[in-house]
Amino acid sequence: MADRPLPKPDHLRRRVPTSRKKWLKQRPFSLAAFGLGLLSFIVVATTQHEMWSTPDWRISVPGFVLTAAAAITSMFRREHGPGFWALGLGFAGAAIVLGWFMMLAIVIGVTFLLMLILSTVM
Repeated sequence: MADRPLPKPDHLRRRVPTSRKKWLKQRPFSLAAFGLGLLSFIVVATTQHEMWSTPDWRISVPGFVLTAAAAITSMFRREHGPGFWALGLGFAGAAIVLGWFMMLAIVIGVTFLLMLILSTVM
């Protein structure tokens, strides 16, 4: 028997992109989902008048729907973007409930700060 190396299976024969530009070109919907989610969050945050109020549904929901469509397309195309679509959905989801999200972030931050102060004092 000849000692030949075993052939690679089909799923491991994919070409690995050599540059960052090629890698980004292979994941257009994953990057679109990230960009749309971030844009939705920024737009809702800048148009909201009071921090604790619920944002305008006419602005936040269409951003979430567009981000979800791009994320679902990315999943069906199996782009393997390392969490870009999930981060985009997270940003767009946080934009829908921005007031509650900000209040929860403040409560968690103050709790962490108190825990840190109490653990160093005691």
